[in-house]
Amino acid sequence: MPERNRKTPARNGSATASAAVGAAMTAELPVRKAILERRTYEAPAEGREKKLRLDFNENTAGCSRAVVRALAKLSPQQLAMYPEYQRPTRRLAQYFGVKPEELLLTNGGDDALRVFFDAFVDPGSAILLCEPTFPMYRYYAEIAGARVEALRYGSGMEFPLESVLAALLTKPRVLFIANPNNPTGTLVQPEAIEKILNAATNTAVVIDEAYAEFSEVSVVPWIGKHPHLFVARTFCLFR
Repeated sequence: MPERNRKTPARNGSATASAAVGAAMTAELPVRKAILERRTYEAPAEGREKKLRLDFNENTAGCSRAVVRALAKLSPQQLAMYPEYQRPTRRLAQYFGVKPEELLLTNGGDDALRVFFDAFVDPGSAILLCEPTFPMYRYYAEIAGARVEALRYGSGMEFPLESVLAALLTKPRVLFIANPNNPTGTLVQPEAIEKILNAATNTAVVIDEAYAEFSEVSVVPWIGKHPHLFVARTFCLFR
């Protein structure tokens, strides 16, 4: 929802908007029930610009000098235009060892997650999570009006593999696994992921490898073997 003219939705599923000047016109706008009932994800994003925001897992050292040099070569016209995707897609596909048609560039990792909901999740359908984990999976699920089936890591942060395999029998639309997990830093071993993929014949399996550069474990080479496997990567945590 845009920041400007934002008002708190009424409890009956509508929002009241009034003109800034004159205030003669009012309108009752219906708001989706899923939006009204979602659990708000509000990171403390303001007022900490010059501090170490460790909860954001940011690269506090800044980007490499090569990135700065590349940005300096961009003209004002290039900065103002929509980018073309084919050339960087080919280069990144070569880096990851996949085909260009197997790679989709998005505006950040969160946008990539939203694509999965747009493609696979209908209101009322189920998604599977293992919590605690990255909160945006639940956030997008609630916005989509999906049912969230949340399993729990063990007391020692053990991944609940057997529970996941059992839950896959109910055929959830999507299973999200952060690997390494955020915020626990724990890693699901490739052997366990392979068991999951073999069991998830009716489920899209999304392995979020935002921190894969630190674990040096990736299932990207598997996407040709498992058509229901999707791997999300990001530049913002790239070392």
